Amino acid sequence: MLRTASAADLNALIELRCIRYGTAKDDAAGWLQNVAGLDNVLVVERPDGTPAAMLAAVPVRYRHRQGVWFCGAAAGAEVPREMLLTRLLTGCLRAFAAKGYDFAVFAPETEEETQALEKAGFKSLLPLRLLQRPIQPDLLATAEFDSLTVRRLLEMRRHCQPGCVDLPESAMNEIITQLYRRGLTVVSDRRGYGLFYTKGDTLQFLELQADNDHCADRLLQAAREKTGAHYARIVLAENQPLYPGAGRRCGYGMIAFLRGEFPTGDMYFRMLL
Repeated sequence: MLRTASAADLNALIELRCIRYGTAKDDAAGWLQNVAGLDNVLVVERPDGTPAAMLAAVPVRYRHRQGVWFCGAAAGAEVPREMLLTRLLTGCLRAFAAKGYDFAVFAPETEEETQALEKAGFKSLLPLRLLQRPIQPDLLATAEFDSLTVRRLLEMRRHCQPGCVDLPESAMNEIITQLYRRGLTVVSDRRGYGLFYTKGDTLQFLELQADNDHCADRLLQAAREKTGAHYARIVLAENQPLYPGAGRRCGYGMIAFLRGEFPTGDMYFRMLL
């Protein structure tokens, strides 16, 4: 039986998420309650009523279009994951199309998931670029660190990537809080920002947004002066106008059109967790 999750399911859902993603219980609870929202979590229940599997269906927006972000798929050992991502997802797509939703997005984690999504009607139209580059020293490069509010981050993100698939500010606040607990640093100035981890001599940028290449380089240089790292590994949207033509394409987001196809040339789908 398929139903919407309730508060009584929370502990069982936390356990499913911890097993599937290896997260701490507090992070799992924060994701379920503040990012997905229990009202948006679909549960496949066992005969005794306890959750055997879950799939979150989180409302999102792309410009004027209403969509749904499918995420957090997790299941007990008795539920084949392929079943969760084909039968359940196919039924969900029909239901959301009937409600007037325009699209659905999903970020597969494995080739098997990608194949399952293709069977359900998803297309690989939202890739990212992975760029690795040395950071040139600049002792005069300045920026602020860890002082950017989530609201301002969202404003800057929309300025640099107008085609963002948007989550509410409250959900992004939980995501950024969890990333901070994992060691995230934010570098920013009035022309852009970057979200990165330091790993040895390399800065791992989950996201870098800036007005142009020069502004992005200044952020990298300021981060080098703070951390001492000499190299950057940067994840960019394929359509992002930073370092055009550089980096290698890597699969990320997939989209299903629920009420007819529309252009996705400027669409940016990156939910970070």
